[in-house]
Amino acid sequence: MNRPSARANRGQADGRDVESHGRTVLRHSLMTFGTRMGIVLVNIPTSILIARLLGTEGQGTYASAVAFPTMFAFIGLMGIDSAHTYLLSRRRYPLSQINAQSLILTLAFTAVIVPLYLLFLKYYDGASDPALRSILTMGVFLVPILLAKYFAIALFLGLQRIRWFNAANFIQAAALLGFMCVNLFVIKGGAMGALTAYMASEVLVVAVGVGVAVRGSRDGNPGAEIGDDTQRGAVLSMPSLGLLRKSLVYGVQGHVGNILTQFTYRFDMFLVLSMVGLKGQGLYSISVLMAEKLSHIPQSVQVVLFPKLSSMTVEEANELTPRVMRSSLLLTAVAGVVLYLLSGPLLVLFYSVEFAPALSAFRILIPGIVALSIAKILSSDFSGRDKRIYQTIATAIAFGVNVVLCFAWIPRYGIEGAAWASTAAYTLQSSIMVVLFSRLSGRGVFESLIVRGEDLALYGRTLRRLVTRGD
Repeated sequence: MNRPSARANRGQADGRDVESHGRTVLRHSLMTFGTRMGIVLVNIPTSILIARLLGTEGQGTYASAVAFPTMFAFIGLMGIDSAHTYLLSRRRYPLSQINAQSLILTLAFTAVIVPLYLLFLKYYDGASDPALRSILTMGVFLVPILLAKYFAIALFLGLQRIRWFNAANFIQAAALLGFMCVNLFVIKGGAMGALTAYMASEVLVVAVGVGVAVRGSRDGNPGAEIGDDTQRGAVLSMPSLGLLRKSLVYGVQGHVGNILTQFTYRFDMFLVLSMVGLKGQGLYSISVLMAEKLSHIPQSVQVVLFPKLSSMTVEEANELTPRVMRSSLLLTAVAGVVLYLLSGPLLVLFYSVEFAPALSAFRILIPGIVALSIAKILSSDFSGRDKRIYQTIATAIAFGVNVVLCFAWIPRYGIEGAAWASTAAYTLQSSIMVVLFSRLSGRGVFESLIVRGEDLALYGRTLRRLVTRGD
């Protein structure tokens, strides 16, 4: 038998590496998805409590008080949290420097974002009601908490501490349920108390992040080998200008796209509140809340895939991403069909007949969320390649379409118009991104979307390993 050539050996080794990476991503994704399903089981009674005890208008008030500060915090972050994940995955800078930069930027961004948020509330027509304006103003305290949380999540993912990431999210969900019970049954604090409960639960994620930062530094301070010896074992050390420069360049490159993504996800809620009112906002927020349960599947993969791709070669990424994308799309589509069929009974059972008008918007959103699973996976791929501009291009086009359709359809069709606008924008965004990925990687569109026999074999092997090892 002829000895295989060095090139053949290298190809076989690359194939084994991709297979190994695929098993790791699948295993961690299943673990993350399992945790998210546990969180869903906790969040369902939480959302039921809020909806039933606050009513449609109270639900709309609470949803707005959470959504508005979240958007301001996310926009103000400038994508630096993603840069931290990328740089930690590639061991570019010491952990102690990234910890210190996270702390400094949390304080600096808070000082800038808070006044801008208050200025927005002053001139926002949708917050003309004094009671609503009061709770939206209270939401300003959520801004620094969310900034610190985003940096904590970047730390979990950059260090590939997936178990801690999952644990922190589950703790937050469980604590929120407990705090909501106290607020709604004991204190009876209404929407204001619900917002306070939400803020308290998010603080716990930050606390877990601080613990991981301290432990990671003491265990070896990843990346410290490129810095001074004094940085090894230190929790905080003065961040270099190079770290800040690289974080800004990487972050801003894709941040416009991320901002537009968030606007595409949430812009309709701003317009529904302004054009339909608090009751419409309450109904639509429940439609979005239930439909977005489907996004737990691609998001479970997304959080694992980004740091993994950041540490891989281009050739490995070209092999791994299509496998992951077509599997995620299949699972999300199957779950979408099931959710569509059960949507009517579930909506009334969980949220009462008062929220029944939300059903049509909920069903309209389902195919859009399924299509969006493609964009979520590819956002991790583009970020891992440091090609975030591709996501920005696709999202900018989709956002423009979303804005036009929202203004055209919400006044005429109400929350159903908002749902159709979102579904159209999600589908367009994913379509553009998969074409860009195909040109970037040389992989065909159908190769990235249609499940193959090798994928089914991988599922079987991974599940057998999980059962055998109990991992």
